[in-house]
Amino acid sequence: MMEIHKQANPLNEVLGMIGNGRILVVVAFLALAAFFFSAISFGQVSGEQIGIMLDRFSGEITVIEQSGTKIYNGIRYSFSTLDKTLQTLEMTETAGRGDRSGKDDLKIKTVDGSDVFVDLKVQYRIVAADADTVVMTSGLGEEYKKKWARDYSRAIVRNYLGELTTEEFYDSSKRAAKLILAQNEIKERLTPYGLSVDSIVIPQRPHFYAEYEAMIKRKKLADQAVLEEQSKALAAKQRQVTMIVQETNRKNVAVEQYEGLMSQLVIKSKAESDRVRKSADAYYEQKTIAAAAKLYEQEKSAEGIVARTTAEAEGIAALNTALSAPGGRNMVKLEYARKLKDIQISGQPFTTDGHTDRFEHLSGAASKGK
Repeated sequence: MMEIHKQANPLNEVLGMIGNGRILVVVAFLALAAFFFSAISFGQVSGEQIGIMLDRFSGEITVIEQSGTKIYNGIRYSFSTLDKTLQTLEMTETAGRGDRSGKDDLKIKTVDGSDVFVDLKVQYRIVAADADTVVMTSGLGEEYKKKWARDYSRAIVRNYLGELTTEEFYDSSKRAAKLILAQNEIKERLTPYGLSVDSIVIPQRPHFYAEYEAMIKRKKLADQAVLEEQSKALAAKQRQVTMIVQETNRKNVAVEQYEGLMSQLVIKSKAESDRVRKSADAYYEQKTIAAAAKLYEQEKSAEGIVARTTAEAEGIAALNTALSAPGGRNMVKLEYARKLKDIQISGQPFTTDGHTDRFEHLSGAASKGK
């Protein structure tokens, strides 16, 4: 007997499962899987971003500073990121450039009533530790750029630059001083909202209305001409000072040379004077010593003469005394006799014939043989 096989019907199998009560388990599993996969979400935080996890039920904000992939429950939490790098807000008159497509430069009303237009560039960043403050005050996304960075910067810079006159706008140092004050105030005001301003600059020269620009250019040309004349005068003054210094140096050199020559002459004269004085002193000493020696010699010679004469006088006096005594005359006679003992007396007779005859007496050797 032939057996006939029938093909299985899937619907019949499902109906069989329902019949068996297993369908409820499968449906429950599929529903749970669908809910599980819909609840799991993935968020990516790069090194230039800060992750923000917002609890939809409690409103609690969790800041994620570490980069990487974050897994979270998408039903309960909302995930977003904030840029923590240095951001630039550029407001310029050039259309199609900066944060807005149209003309976006800053209009300043000066103290003296002129309108000045400046481009403004603000660089700022989000403080990572205060990222939750940024979200709480500005909401998720980039509302902080418009609400805080842009509006505050434009308003405060406009106030400080508005303190300048039109002419002062051309002085970059005065503009820079006002920008520093503005930057300090902006930084102070934005810090509580989690933003930190790094710099505020005016990248291009301020510009005015065409008529005023032309007037300022004419004034600048006139000022430039004045500065050129002042530079020429200053250069002439500097040349004059240089010439005075040069001539003063020449004079000082000549004076020093003359003073040196005079000093040499004075030294030479003093040396010659000292030499002459010392020579005179030596001559004086020599003559004084010689005169003293001669005087001493004469004194001693005179003393000898006096002593000898005194002795002779005393001897004569004694002899006179002796001769004046009795027998002294005989001694004199005896002495005369001794003197006349060897004397020969010769004579020639003369006639007396009325004239005077001369008698000659010759003694000694001349009289011998006559």
